[in-house]
Amino acid sequence: MARTTPTLVPNVVQIVAIPFRVSKTQQQIQHYHEQNELSRQTTKALMDWGNAAEFDLVRSTLVSGVSGTAPKMNGIIRGISKSSNYTLQTSGTVFSASILRGLMKDQWDNSNGDVATDIFVGSYLSNAIDEFTNKSYTVIDGSNEKSIVHSVDIFETGLGKVRKHNHRYIQNSDANGRILGVRPEKLKIAYLQKPFIDTGLARSGDYDSRAVVGKFTLETINKDSNFFADGYNIG
Repeated sequence: MARTTPTLVPNVVQIVAIPFRVSKTQQQIQHYHEQNELSRQTTKALMDWGNAAEFDLVRSTLVSGVSGTAPKMNGIIRGISKSSNYTLQTSGTVFSASILRGLMKDQWDNSNGDVATDIFVGSYLSNAIDEFTNKSYTVIDGSNEKSIVHSVDIFETGLGKVRKHNHRYIQNSDANGRILGVRPEKLKIAYLQKPFIDTGLARSGDYDSRAVVGKFTLETINKDSNFFADGYNIG
């Protein structure tokens, strides 16, 4: 059997920066929230940085950064996709248990059994997965509390077991339903610089300038351990 040296999947380091300014006046005023306005806006900027980083880790498309454009990495969907693990269905295909079984079989064949362990979907496909089989039942405990349970957390076949997760950025103004299957240990966030609050920005008025800045990329250790499928009906 021929042995070859594995090659690194290329990506670029992305810079995510959230700048903001707060006037001295706003910091001196007593607000209804009883916080210093600079501290409050810093907290909001940290949340914005986290949201922007999460979005790009899932959905970003590579931009080299030449000619004055901002560099952007390949996120998970773009970073793992190849001809053998990316499926584009005919628009409007109804997602079903047989389709998910087929995706898992194809991946098992392509990855020599190194399959995804987690799937990520939007709300529509999440509901579709919950309808795969009749799981509705009533639970009565010692306090006579009644609950109706109708959900799927784990989908298992002879070719593997995947845990279902709902994710806000898998389905984001997309015309068709999408499903992402990942094996988390085959993906890694690599930081060139972990996020920090930059307080050294120039000031030319009665305000304080700040920015939350971080530099990172996505490392893909094995594309075949993940899969992505698109084109499903979302009503």
